[in-house]
Amino acid sequence: MPSGRFVGARDLQKNSSTLLKTINQSGEPCYITEKGKAKAVLMDISRYNALMDLVEEAESPKHTEVGDETRKHASVRGILQKSSTRIIRRRRS
Repeated sequence: MPSGRFVGARDLQKNSSTLLKTINQSGEPCYITEKGKAKAVLMDISRYNALMDLVEEAESPKHTEVGDETRKHASVRGILQKSSTRIIRRRRS
């Protein structure tokens, strides 16, 4: 089970400043929910940067124990880039 706080999308809109301060102080991620389902994760920038450093290290060519085929399928950065593209294109009607 993930550790961190769960916050509804409406609460995020109403209390974003307070929520950002809490996340920054605690370092714990916040899971944004909509209709009871997790939709996004909000985290401190330093934790995000550390996570991306780990991803880049894991995907670097020096790790030969993971084959190229596996690396292509398990690319976290690729997943993040694809997801962010879809989110940017969504618009409210």
